[in-house]
Amino acid sequence: RHVSTAYLSLTRGDGGQNVIGNELGEALGVLRTEELLAARRIDGAQQFFTRAYDFGFSKDTVDTYAHWPKETLLGDVVRVVRAFRPHVIVAVFSGTTRDGHGQHQVSGLLAREAYELSGDTTRYPVQGFGPAWAPLKFYRAARGNAQAGTLGVDVGEYSPLRGESYGEIAGRSRSQHKSQGFGALERKGPIMNYVRREATRVNESTPATSERSMFDGIDTTWARLSARVTDPGTRMLLDSLPAKFR
Repeated sequence: RHVSTAYLSLTRGDGGQNVIGNELGEALGVLRTEELLAARRIDGAQQFFTRAYDFGFSKDTVDTYAHWPKETLLGDVVRVVRAFRPHVIVAVFSGTTRDGHGQHQVSGLLAREAYELSGDTTRYPVQGFGPAWAPLKFYRAARGNAQAGTLGVDVGEYSPLRGESYGEIAGRSRSQHKSQGFGALERKGPIMNYVRREATRVNESTPATSERSMFDGIDTTWARLSARVTDPGTRMLLDSLPAKFR
């Protein structure tokens, strides 16, 4: 789809287990950081982190916030959102007890709060957090559940350019997490997955279940740049593009 994509991990996995070596704590955090970066080199996304330290398993958000200062961590997430400037945010976790791990629950909650607050320069001044940015849409992963999702995506689509499917690329990327024992199949063929639209600033009148893409309501053409172009030569180049590219 020709979009830039990023992955934000609150922690570096410092508090987890290690099935391939003796590294634990900070050393494991270093190892898992490199595993995440290796995965991104395969799937092409950028990798971001916050300053949260993985202190091990937690039962709920109360337990997690006893170790993590919420405002500091939310500020970190807002800072990343403003730096990367996404039009769409997709939260991996639900922010409920269904996530099990308390840190996962907090991840799901902070994702939505950052969507709501990253444009607020009163609470998060430009000087400390960067220029304001308000993402246009917020989705949450429905984890293969068609009933819970509002939009289905074939993540097994074949890429003629790459000569493999996105499912195969994802399997190879996922398998970089060796310290967690991840070994994902490089699957071929259609693989349907689902997301649920929770908020939008661009197409509120369109029912979530009627969308055909996460970018519905967002101008993804070159025309969106025209208002910013002041140089006549550059504007001429933009206007000369074939209609299908504009």
